[in-house]
Amino acid sequence: MTIAPKVHRRSSATPLHTLLDHHEPKGVFEQRVDVAEFAGGIPQVPAQVPSVRIGRRWVSILWLIALGIVGLVIVVAIAQQLRTFGWVQSFIARYPGTSASYATPVDTGFPAWLRWQHFFNIVFMMFIIRSGLQILADHPRLYLNSGCRPGTEWFRMSRPVPADRTDKNDPTRLWTSKDDAVSLPKQLGIPGLRHSIGLARWWHFSFDLLWLVNGVIFYVLLFATDQWHRLVPQSWAVFPNAVSTAIQYASLNFPANEGWAEYNGLQLLAYFITVFIAAPLALVTGLLQAPAVAARFGTGRGPLNRQVARTIHFTVLIWMLIFIASHVAMVFLTGAVGNLNHMTLGTDTQSYWGLVIFAVAALVLTVLWLIATPVTLRYPRVVQHTGRFVVGWAKAWMERAHPKASYREKDITPYHWANGR
Repeated sequence: MTIAPKVHRRSSATPLHTLLDHHEPKGVFEQRVDVAEFAGGIPQVPAQVPSVRIGRRWVSILWLIALGIVGLVIVVAIAQQLRTFGWVQSFIARYPGTSASYATPVDTGFPAWLRWQHFFNIVFMMFIIRSGLQILADHPRLYLNSGCRPGTEWFRMSRPVPADRTDKNDPTRLWTSKDDAVSLPKQLGIPGLRHSIGLARWWHFSFDLLWLVNGVIFYVLLFATDQWHRLVPQSWAVFPNAVSTAIQYASLNFPANEGWAEYNGLQLLAYFITVFIAAPLALVTGLLQAPAVAARFGTGRGPLNRQVARTIHFTVLIWMLIFIASHVAMVFLTGAVGNLNHMTLGTDTQSYWGLVIFAVAALVLTVLWLIATPVTLRYPRVVQHTGRFVVGWAKAWMERAHPKASYREKDITPYHWANGR
């Protein structure tokens, strides 16, 4: 038997040591986001103007806003005409809008704890909303079904998914969920970059937890004092008073501002919905989107599946934005100096110091708004480490739950989004 001689071949493989990074590892404060290389260097595709599906047609929200403005003008005209009728005048005289019949007046004003919590709530909500929009931008569509099949969404701020599921720039490559992500203006989203959901989540979850703690303290102090009288209706009379207030506001002939002691019927209902319905709903629908919750309770399917939770979560956001805009507008339209003194100094006076404090607070909020994205891009590891410190323990606790959910074959969508390239 002939034994072939052993031949030593020079390996053409690249030596391992040349593949290693011999640079000193960067510290937490030295690492920064390289926009050109971020997320694999994908191009920044700006989000489109959001649109909603009405029947089979897609309608831009710009048209809806325009229709809303026209509708407001019509409502003002109708309300002003209504106030010329005797029966409406009698109704307003009987139900002036603010009355002790549906809520006990509060004679202690606005305590310091309430004023400080009001400010903290603004800060927390600001970052929650901005980071929430960034999370939405990573899959910029909302559904009422659990399958997420393209074409079944009711809201989108991106182009339609290609029907053949291929990238028009590279027909050999499958369209992925990463391709579906869009970027936001850096002063709207945090940090605004396409597919930056990881950084956005640390912002969102951290300030969610701070907002939750602030809310729990608020509930405790609210019912431990007489301040709950401002927000909880104690009689059905609140409803006709709310209708009366709405007519007076819509006619541009506002009711008397007695907010130092009690809110009018419309104010009280708006606050009640925001504090006791919208806020808890935001928490619940946020948790329903968590993978750990879906794995434990099977919320990937059923009437309260994760996509329905996303839709309700977004609806709560719209309510909050409308409430905030209306709240700020009413503060300035119904006596800015007095109203600002209520929530800054805790006094029912016409001092201009309240306006000064408001200006300082607005400046602080503006600075925080402007630096959020630059700080995130400059110190991404700091954002991550801070997020882990604030909320990491809660995420770890949720993920300890043993998955028990099971899915039937009919629960599995025939369309599967590819996660990456």
